[in-house]
This record gives sequence, C-alpha cells and structure tokens, in this order.
Amino acid sequence: MNIAVVDVDGTLYQGTLGFALLDELNSADLVSASAVHRVRNAMRQHRGAGKAFRTTLESTSDCYARAVEGVPQERILAASHAAWQRVRHRLLDSAGPLIEILEKGGFVPVLISGSPQEMIDRIADELGISHRFGMRLAVDNGVCTHRFLSLPAIPEVKVGLLRELASQLNADMTEALAIGNGASDYALLHAVGHPIAFEPDETLRCMARHGAWTVADRRTLVPQVSALVSPSRPSRRTATAPVVVAVSTVSLVSPVSTVSTVSTVSTVPSERNLDAYSA
Repeated sequence: MNIAVVDVDGTLYQGTLGFALLDELNSADLVSASAVHRVRNAMRQHRGAGKAFRTTLESTSDCYARAVEGVPQERILAASHAAWQRVRHRLLDSAGPLIEILEKGGFVPVLISGSPQEMIDRIADELGISHRFGMRLAVDNGVCTHRFLSLPAIPEVKVGLLRELASQLNADMTEALAIGNGASDYALLHAVGHPIAFEPDETLRCMARHGAWTVADRRTLVPQVSALVSPSRPSRRTATAPVVVAVSTVSLVSPVSTVSTVSTVSTVPSERNLDAYSA
C-alpha cells in the first residue's frame, strides 16, 4: 500500500481555510474583529518570513488559538459547515482529478494541514478522504482552550503523523508521495520517495531545485502525478531520506489523543543551513 500526502492551503484550496472559519465565527459574534485582524497580521508575517519561517510558525497558530479560546466547540463545528458552503468554490479544479488519479494508482490520499481540524474535515468530506489531520485544540467543559492537541503546521509533527500512519498501513516511505507549497513542507517532502513542490514559494523552490524534485503548477500537477503513480513508474529513492522525527510517545494520529509535546530538535535545515538553498 502506498501513501500520498497532500497539503491543503494553497495546494487543494485557493487561500487559507482557517480564515474562512474565523470570518464565519466573527459574523456570528463569537470571535472579535480585532482577533481576526491579529491572526491575519500574524499570517502575513509568517508568509513573508522565508527561510526564517520557524520564528513565526508557532506564534501564528497560537494567535488563532487565542482568538477562538472560550468558543463552544459545537459552535465552531457548526460554523465550519457554514464556512465551507460559502468558500467551497475556492477548491481548485485540479483537486478532484488529483485525488481520483492517486486512488486509481493505488495510493491512499492523506491530508495534513496546519488549518483547523474542523475545516480539514469539511474539505476531506468533499473529496472523500478518510485520513485527515489538522490543528486540534483541547476542549474543556465543551469550550475550546488555547492548548494544542496537535499542531501539524510544525514540520516535525507533519512527518510524525506521516510516519505513524505509514506504520499503521504498512506503507513504504520510499514509495510515498507528498505535495506541498511552502518552506514548512520541506521536512515532509524530504521524507518521501516522490516529493512534489506545488507552485512553491521562493524558499521551497530553491530547496526543490537543490533536491531535483518535481515542481508542478495547477495546470501540470495532474498529468505529472499520473506519470508518477503509473504502474511502470521508477522508484525515486532506494532508502528513506534521513529525517529524524522527535515527538512524544502520545499518538498524534488518534483523534482522542491527549496533549502531545513536540521536541524543538530541528528535523529540517536550520535558518543558517537554509542559506545553502538560496542560490
């Protein structure tokens, strides 16, 4: 069995799903306009961070968690359904054909995203994808806290989720495929045998060039993936890329897991080492 991991924001969906949820919560007077503004500013800084993306990654997610802290979980779930109906037209035209090609090629599609789990569930339901992992917050007495249960925006967490699922499904990481569009997807792409940089930002584009990875856009993605997953495809690697994942012993895959802690030991190049990819 093979696995294909697909990023969501900017890869399957035009934009950031978390903003659609925040806007819906704001319209229902559950999240303040100032809180939404703070999250948007934090995301703007994150997107402009380039090689220093790690410095803004966790703070951006924390800003979102603070915005929804105290909101009843059932209201967030209801808002996610309303938000999806409002923005589902932003699902890229290539999304459906991409998932169909992967499944026909014997790959199990998996979504891993830093956007809220509630919104990842909506797009996964739309595309018929069973394995989906988004940002999850702890709930206390029915309301959201700012405590993370899982934060896939962190590169180590993305890789940890993939490795654990691959182990459960007895999948070969050297034959796995991953599609991402930002520098924070580097560790995930580096961990699989078939990495694809989709309309990458400049930092990831440099990394992809250095690693001789496939680079695709929304016009070429489906035919390129079709060629990769065909029965006659060549294996890109003979061994799994050396990415060390440091997570707690608590399962990050289980939907009922307790709080997990992620080591800050880097599994992707440090800011200093990223300079090697700026050429």
